[in-house]
Amino acid sequence: MKQVLILLAVFSSLISFSQPDPVGNFNKHVIEKWTHDYIRVSQYRVKGSPFLLGESFSGDITMKNGVVTVDKKILYDIYDQKVGLDLDKKFVAPDGEVSGFFIQLSENFGGEKLNFINAANLSKVNLKGYLNVITDGSKFAFMRQYRIRLVADPAEMYSKDIKLFEQYYDYYIYNRATAELNKIKLKDKDVLEALGNPNASTKYDLHTALGVRQLVEIMNK
Repeated sequence: MKQVLILLAVFSSLISFSQPDPVGNFNKHVIEKWTHDYIRVSQYRVKGSPFLLGESFSGDITMKNGVVTVDKKILYDIYDQKVGLDLDKKFVAPDGEVSGFFIQLSENFGGEKLNFINAANLSKVNLKGYLNVITDGSKFAFMRQYRIRLVADPAEMYSKDIKLFEQYYDYYIYNRATAELNKIKLKDKDVLEALGNPNASTKYDLHTALGVRQLVEIMNK
């Protein structure tokens, strides 16, 4: 029975990480099917949305003073790294500093629950904005930050004033012993160096977030 439960847990983890990338799918939607208004950013007209996956999601916000806003529609502006409430389709920033928040993605984006912390919560870290905690433990945390960059619109290559918001993320490993937040690429060298074992070998596929998560969880035991 115990073996069956372990297999089910592993299978569930694989299913979660093998789902289509919601960020990649949203970027494709913006390029091919975006019908909303453009947003003015500097001299550019920009297609897409500054908000994570273009919409609000149910979730909670925890303030630094301990106040928790429960079960509200949350907007996460990843262009300016701000989080707030969706009130009548408008972004409303909370009063004070946000310590962390979580959002529940809708089923069309995979249905995953995402937990975020303010990077300012981490000792000796200068990164601005919020980090999605993929896994955490007594030694290391594996995290990612959702980001946006302005890129040329493939559908409007000859229009110099048109750009689009391309959403992406950067991966990080936080070393609790040294209080270092190391930005990594999903490859063996970066991951192993961040974990303090640059010459080690591993059975995990460190070119995937699932493989890095599994290794970090082992390192934390």
